[in-house]
Amino acid sequence: MEKYAAIKLGSKQYLVHEGDVIELERQKNPVKAEVLFYADDTDIVVGEPYASGISIKISVLEEKLGKKVRVARFKKKSRYEKVKGHRQPMSVVKVDTIENANKKVRKSEKEVEEVVEAEKKTVERKVNKKPVPTKPKKEAKKEVVKEKSVQKKPVKEVAVKSVSKKSGKNLKKGK
Repeated sequence: MEKYAAIKLGSKQYLVHEGDVIELERQKNPVKAEVLFYADDTDIVVGEPYASGISIKISVLEEKLGKKVRVARFKKKSRYEKVKGHRQPMSVVKVDTIENANKKVRKSEKEVEEVVEAEKKTVERKVNKKPVPTKPKKEAKKEVVKEKSVQKKPVKEVAVKSVSKKSGKNLKKGK
């Protein structure tokens, strides 16, 4: 099963595989496609409305004009006839890659074994280390308390003058 996606380009939706060439209405370069659905061998992602984590690389191969369309106006008995032509500008694009950024990469068995061995060695090193002697918790608390008591400074008392709001007289506070 190949990778494929349903994408929205312009106002139309396309079901594309890697390497597909599509002819559609003229697109600005670089072409930005919105992914609606993605599927591959193991994963299926359905967007609500757009699928996140899916990237599609699209390259523009050619810019050209489409088939000529004949537009005619005619009114009987009045000898009115007009014929115009129109050629729609077209882009020919190629879907280069379809990638799922959310997909986890599977590691080979050898890589997994190497990682497991490295983790075992680090665990053994941690187990074989001698414990570092530490002070009992009670002694550590006493030292902290002593340090705090030494750091205290005497508080100076200051006389403060203030004016009462009602009478406007000076009031003295403090000693």
